Amino acid sequence: MKKIILIYVCLLTVLGQASAQSSAVQKVGRSVFTLTTYSEDGTVIATSHGFFISSDGLALSEWKPFIGAVRAEVTDGSGKIYPVDCVCGANELYDVVKFRVEGRFTPVTLAKTPSDKESKLWAVSPSAKKASTTEMNVSQTEKFMDTYLYYVLTPSVEPELTGCPLVAANGEVVALLQPSSEAGKSSGTSALYIASFKPEALSANNSTLRRTKIRIDLPDDKEQALLPLMMSAEQYDSAAYVALVESFIKKFPTAHDGYVTRAGISMAAGDFEKATRDMETALKYAEKKDEVHFAYANLIYQKELYQADKPYTAWSLDKAYEEAQKAYNVNPLPIYRHLQAQIDYVKGDYQKAYDTFIDLTKTPIRNSELYYEGAQCKKMLNAPQREVLELLDSAVAVCPKPLLPISAPYLLARGIYLEEIGEYRRAVRDYNVYDTLMVGRIGADFYYMREQCEVKGKLYKQALEDINRAIMLAPGEPMYLAEKSSLLLRVNMKEEAFATADNCIKMAPEYAEGYLLRGLAAVQQGRKKQGLDDLQKAKELGNEQAQSLIDKYK
Repeated sequence: MKKIILIYVCLLTVLGQASAQSSAVQKVGRSVFTLTTYSEDGTVIATSHGFFISSDGLALSEWKPFIGAVRAEVTDGSGKIYPVDCVCGANELYDVVKFRVEGRFTPVTLAKTPSDKESKLWAVSPSAKKASTTEMNVSQTEKFMDTYLYYVLTPSVEPELTGCPLVAANGEVVALLQPSSEAGKSSGTSALYIASFKPEALSANNSTLRRTKIRIDLPDDKEQALLPLMMSAEQYDSAAYVALVESFIKKFPTAHDGYVTRAGISMAAGDFEKATRDMETALKYAEKKDEVHFAYANLIYQKELYQADKPYTAWSLDKAYEEAQKAYNVNPLPIYRHLQAQIDYVKGDYQKAYDTFIDLTKTPIRNSELYYEGAQCKKMLNAPQREVLELLDSAVAVCPKPLLPISAPYLLARGIYLEEIGEYRRAVRDYNVYDTLMVGRIGADFYYMREQCEVKGKLYKQALEDINRAIMLAPGEPMYLAEKSSLLLRVNMKEEAFATADNCIKMAPEYAEGYLLRGLAAVQQGRKKQGLDDLQKAKELGNEQAQSLIDKYK
């Protein structure tokens, strides 16, 4: 009788343990969801599963569905849908991702201790109440990164279970369930490993993360988060960049940087009132008020410079100058006076601007730009050519040696001025240095400009080479063919000039200059009637020079 009672008690104990185990495992179903990702045209890319690891929406799943996705959403066990906000990290080799979902959720508990070989784990499906569980056996474990385990399990995973959590008997999640390349087997990547992913300053440049178009999360450290904020303006389209800035403000609501950046976006879009509100908020939170006053001054200056046709009474060049002065009063940096000098120049106070530019050449920010700006002031003041040229010489002289591409604009500026004052050959020398510094980054318009200067300096061989370069870089531009024909006539290459003008007409039948030059070439070859017909055609197409040439050769 005692033996029967003992067996009965043991049986009750085992059943109780099984019931507790089943309950703990099934509860995980409340944290499991179905993941759906979408392409740009709204079609579904893939579906999978995943689970929440924090109450504020951090989640783990497979990475592959995110490749090429522009948006994603999760559906919990009760059928409620939540949008995916951002990706926090991913590993393409293990095909895993950590991301954030907007909302509040019931998270799983991650197992701190890995499961052993031969132990049992359960795959849990999404459920609002009683979840479906599938028993899995751990047949092999492999350690990676000295800390985490990769699991090989049996049986093979069913497609509808991919991405579900692998749960120990105590209800703690051990791994993310995935298919295996081995027949009859499944795999699981340590959930602790996936949960360890963190966004970094250069996450936006990560080759894996760049494969999704869903926003990459910002680092938790503000200084690190500033780097992607500054870099991403060139990498993202406007909508994605605005979303990034909004995320920065949401994550760091007392950091002035986000408000200053958003003010710039609003200014560019013509929403000056919103920009003003953001700059006032930035001033409220900023520790270094001078930096925000300077940013505000520069914002207004840019608006007055490039959007002067859009009046906004609260902003003016005087307001920009005042904000720069406030910055200087807080922290007397030369760069703040530099902006004031630029404002004076735009206002037309060239002497005041010049005096400030030259004063600043005696400060630590002495550079080529200051001398160049001084030269522009002298030009506007109708100063002697010698004074303007001395300043442009100084701009080139203070460039870092050896010369780098950043110095190229000052060689170009001096070359243009030398050409203006008739120093054509000296101008060509500056253009040549500019060409060397900017090799591979110059368009047809530069070679056309240099060709024009070379013609004035009677450097016809170089001019012909440059107009050929312009034609090569812009083969669809008839003006360059017309210029080449004119140059060929100048050096008495009549047949080549005729052929070039003929090609110009074939390219652009309504371009009067082509007929004018072909007519001139024909007349000079002795084919007067043909030439006069072309000159008449040029006149009909609106060329004002054609009539005088008709009168001359008729």
